[in-house]
Amino acid sequence: MRKLNMGWIFGLAMALAIPSFSTARAAGSKSVKSDKGEEAAVGSKDEQERLKEHNKLRAEIKKVKYPAAKADIVSKVKGVKADDKKWFSETLPDKTYASADDVFSALGWETTPAAPASK
Repeated sequence: MRKLNMGWIFGLAMALAIPSFSTARAAGSKSVKSDKGEEAAVGSKDEQERLKEHNKLRAEIKKVKYPAAKADIVSKVKGVKADDKKWFSETLPDKTYASADDVFSALGWETTPAAPASK
């Protein structure tokens, strides 16, 4: 009797676990971690490469010392593709920026969320 109960428990555990494993495996093969540790669904290698370049450009913008004028920001962005740097310099409005978040907003990108206030 005891072996029969153990068999039923093991069978039930496997029946519940197998769908979880297959779902996790399928989700893991279609995701890429961003610079914030979040997972973003990406379908092709081309999209993965664009995401990687986007994150690299964001990181370079964050390295600039603010406040900074457009010319300073564009000149200090290094290590990105020539096409991306050209787009960046043409798209960014000509003004002085107080922070990296101001640059992200000007480009129409999501800004870094503010840290929640502790009580």
